[in-house]
Amino acid sequence: MEKGRKLIFISHAVPTENYLAVWLASKLRLLGYEIWVDKEDLRSGSAFWNDIDKRIRLESLRFIPLVSEKYIENSKIQGSGVFLELQAAQAVKGIDNYILPIRSDFSNHNNFPLITLGINSIDFNENWGTGLKKLLKEFEIQGIPRHELEPNVLSQWHKYQGIHGEVLKRPEWFGSNWIECSLPKSLSIYKFYGDAKRAMREIPFACSRDKDFLLGFFNDNGLDLRTEFREDVEVKDFIYDNSFILNNGEIIKDTENKFTQLMNKALNTFFYSHEQIKCRKRKDKTRIYYTVRPPTKSGRYPFKIGEKKGWRTLKGKHGNIYWNYGLSFQFQLKPFPHFVANAHILTSNESGFIDDDRKNRRSIPKEWFNRHWYDRIFSFMNYANNGRNEETLEFASGREIIELYLQTVQFKSAYGYEES
Repeated sequence: MEKGRKLIFISHAVPTENYLAVWLASKLRLLGYEIWVDKEDLRSGSAFWNDIDKRIRLESLRFIPLVSEKYIENSKIQGSGVFLELQAAQAVKGIDNYILPIRSDFSNHNNFPLITLGINSIDFNENWGTGLKKLLKEFEIQGIPRHELEPNVLSQWHKYQGIHGEVLKRPEWFGSNWIECSLPKSLSIYKFYGDAKRAMREIPFACSRDKDFLLGFFNDNGLDLRTEFREDVEVKDFIYDNSFILNNGEIIKDTENKFTQLMNKALNTFFYSHEQIKCRKRKDKTRIYYTVRPPTKSGRYPFKIGEKKGWRTLKGKHGNIYWNYGLSFQFQLKPFPHFVANAHILTSNESGFIDDDRKNRRSIPKEWFNRHWYDRIFSFMNYANNGRNEETLEFASGREIIELYLQTVQFKSAYGYEES
């Protein structure tokens, strides 16, 4: 029965599992396996279904269902693509280990389609890379044949995604999640009478501590603290070397790290005081900022990237779960001053935030491509800038003004790509 069969048939719920199905097909094809995957739900046409039925019954050596909650739901609907594929697979006899299920989300094993019950599945719900390694190990143990390796994985990805294009030798710009910023001109180094920790708690501005010294972009005028020592220094001088000698002979060490702390605290202070933005602090102390309410009933937020304008949702509901798109920020001094904006998905229910919710954090943005994540940075920052759609956002830290350039840093490549 197995003689002449080489095909690995990937069965999935269209379109919810398209991305994983195409990713897996591309990886396996690159490694030399013969793959068939239906990306566009061709099962809806009888002519196409005859071809699919033939491939499953007569050509496939392995049948791999990507089992998810949606797949389980579709398997119960007579006439659906998933239902028909499972029927065809059930008719295949005489091939050991013919069905090899993959669990693509946190669905319950007990609810798997009847044909897959009792068969150990391979988990892809935590990490696709780890799941792929386990799948390849199974292929090796079971002796699944391979042909000559495919040298170009990108061409396979484009084949399954239906992308037609070519690489051109022309300059092209690519976006990033780096937000360039200006540097404050000066900072002040203080030594107040009494305990430095206690004094730090009484200062309403961003500050950093080095032993008995406090550093910040603020003046001590109006503070209810007695100043024992103060020195104002140029920022460029302070960060020039990794240590700075004060006029009194004492040394501030690790100056770059101290300055990074100040910049992070300055941006945090801006977001904390923003009336329409809230903060969720994780156990690892990462501060994730999210929007309070959308500017429109649709929940969409406007953005502008150069001449391009559009809308993206930053919050919504997924079943009985509420979700928020949020950003955390980390200042970096090199190769030039900028904040790295890292994206997050926060989930909550009627009881509050859900800390360990990998299931929904993976399923909610499942259909988002890189451009969807990228656009949302601009939507969020435009919201933080009170919808002004300007190129810069300014905020004060003490006496200093810091400017964020909201178009994000772009990188130039000598090669470009054109799709058709």
